[in-house]
Amino acid sequence: MISQEKNIPVPLTGRTLDLAKDAEGLQWQKMGGMAVHEDADWNQEVCRVSCMTLKEAKAFAAADDRITFFFYVKHYAVMSRHQILHAGDVVFFTGVPILGTEPGADTYEKPAANQSIFSISAAPDNSWVSIQAKLKVPDHAGDKSLSYLWPGLQPGGRHSPAVHGGLQPVLSFCVPQEAGISDLPVTPESGWWISGQYLHAEHRQQATYTCYGGPRMEVSPGDVLTSSIVYDASTKTWIQTIHNMANKRSVSYPMSLKQQVGQNLEKNTLHFFLKNLAQHAGAHLGQCLSLFNVVAKVAQPQSNLGQDLLGLPHVDSVSLSEDQTTLSIGRIILYSPSLNAG
Repeated sequence: MISQEKNIPVPLTGRTLDLAKDAEGLQWQKMGGMAVHEDADWNQEVCRVSCMTLKEAKAFAAADDRITFFFYVKHYAVMSRHQILHAGDVVFFTGVPILGTEPGADTYEKPAANQSIFSISAAPDNSWVSIQAKLKVPDHAGDKSLSYLWPGLQPGGRHSPAVHGGLQPVLSFCVPQEAGISDLPVTPESGWWISGQYLHAEHRQQATYTCYGGPRMEVSPGDVLTSSIVYDASTKTWIQTIHNMANKRSVSYPMSLKQQVGQNLEKNTLHFFLKNLAQHAGAHLGQCLSLFNVVAKVAQPQSNLGQDLLGLPHVDSVSLSEDQTTLSIGRIILYSPSLNAG
């Protein structure tokens, strides 16, 4: 099914949540007096820029998911092959850092959510009615990996997520030998692809889950995707829509979810998840993965919405609309090989 993209409007006016000056934006892990060792793999270098402030370097690295760490030259530094770097020079890298002592430079690692899972709950008497997030299809460094990345909605409070399941547009990577293992209605092929999905367990005591899905869409590294889940009150239907900004293609997956007594099944937990990267030996992504331009709306105003995000190192630019119903987040980083290697 091909549909038009449904964007969730971002409020024109809002208030930025107060953050301490030393905690604005992403909180990088600093390793003072360290730079990339001369015997490290310098092929992991993404780029280098001169005459930057540290604040500019952090903003530059935060905007590029290829970059997992960088070192910033404070005075001067003599690097491999007798390269001389000067104050304000910054070298950006992907992958995991191999560092050595360098008094003239400091290294900064990009933060990421613990265990690549991040949730935001509405109040028990409230519920989310829409969520939209963008993600960029990454290059895949592992040749044995099966990975999944999604923003989603699931029940919370008195409802068990294990029973009632979750709505989740899932970006997936599969290799040929993994084809056919999925319960999705369409067998995945190798490469990146995405579709709207619903994960459901029939019985509370069972660990077996059933995954229902809509039409899938093949995507390519570098494509920017907009994924949204919107509740249509007129039809009592949740609609998942994924739009590829690179080629203007989109897919949609509507689904009606009811409780046994017939009421609409509320969703009061936003769930951002990256799964399965570490289940195969040697399988990994060399870059960070994140969701950005996240816009989520609740049914009823909630004055403390987003307050629990204050100070989280992997969350950037949080704001709440004046009517206290729409939460906007600039970026949520779920994975960094620097901090999640294991």
